[in-house]
Amino acid sequence: MGLIFFFLPLLILVLGIVLPDRGFSEKENRVLASAPGLKLNQLTSGGFEKQFETYENDQFPLRDLWITLKASADCLMGKVEENGVLLGKNGYLMEEFKSPVQTQYDSTVKAMTDFAQRHSELKQYALIAPNSVNILKDKLPAFAPVTDQNLWLDDLKDSLTAAGVTFIDVRATFQDHKMEDLYYHTDHHWTTQGAYYAYLQAAKEMEIDTSSDAFVKSPVTRSFQGTLSAKSGFRSGEKDEIDVFLPDGDNTLSSVVNYVDEQKKSASFYDTEKLKSRDKYALFFGGNHAKVKISTPVETNHTLLVLKDSYANSFVPFLTQHYRRIIMVDPRYYYGNLEELMQAENVDEVLYLYNANTFFSDTSLELALSSESDNAS
Repeated sequence: MGLIFFFLPLLILVLGIVLPDRGFSEKENRVLASAPGLKLNQLTSGGFEKQFETYENDQFPLRDLWITLKASADCLMGKVEENGVLLGKNGYLMEEFKSPVQTQYDSTVKAMTDFAQRHSELKQYALIAPNSVNILKDKLPAFAPVTDQNLWLDDLKDSLTAAGVTFIDVRATFQDHKMEDLYYHTDHHWTTQGAYYAYLQAAKEMEIDTSSDAFVKSPVTRSFQGTLSAKSGFRSGEKDEIDVFLPDGDNTLSSVVNYVDEQKKSASFYDTEKLKSRDKYALFFGGNHAKVKISTPVETNHTLLVLKDSYANSFVPFLTQHYRRIIMVDPRYYYGNLEELMQAENVDEVLYLYNANTFFSDTSLELALSSESDNAS
């Protein structure tokens, strides 16, 4: 035992020196910290120490293995939470919901309501999807201290409705179908089945005729392991299935997908190369992009602007048979002028599509809408 405690730190030290730094963690699906530069002002302010600590944590030898071992040990001791991830029942991992910062929440809502008033001629919708921690409360571990997401969703619904924005509330629909797989077990996203039920609810609110819709549900992988498993180390051996809903029938129309910043076009919503990577959810549109333009030769000439997070990636393909153009903008990566974009594309409908956890913690939407206001004025 003494030899183990002597040689183990020595082995870790040697591995830390010998092994090259990793730029990206496939398991955690994020960029890892690189070695910080040594600057005098950072030494005096303490910034270097914080950056170096983050660097050491990210580049710790065999980091993925230690995360898994720690999670396994925590499970044996009865621990049901790790890094904001709850170990739920029936194989579910759930991301905690934390109350947003009130001032930031108020700023975001004000930006949205101001935008609605400035563009009252546009049809505007908001679909803020509840997370699994909301819908699948019966799967939560016993006595889990979870903040009620519904209180914030109800307040948001009231504020946006008063400003003329149609709030697409999918909570009742999801409760009706909660026995189905609406969310992945190892990831924070809704499944394509969940996105489909949300689309059906949205279609009613957006006056979309779905009578001619026909889809074939097809599995594309059964080896998806999501970010919640990677983040927590829980259920490291479990896999999820990803399905796609492919249009079927005589009226199916082909779309052209234009990835604007990447200067790339595609005839498919799906990047099957991503199925070879860990981040298999990036199958949908190849992941997140600042701006994506979709063109479909439908009879109507409507243009929809979607301000979104990654939940929209598996949802938007359902809409494409009903709009001539769909412009997807992710405010986390988009730095253009929304006013100019809307005028150039003749936008006549706007849809906010986020999951609640991202929406209530996000700051980019408020900045995008506010910068649009400043530029317009």
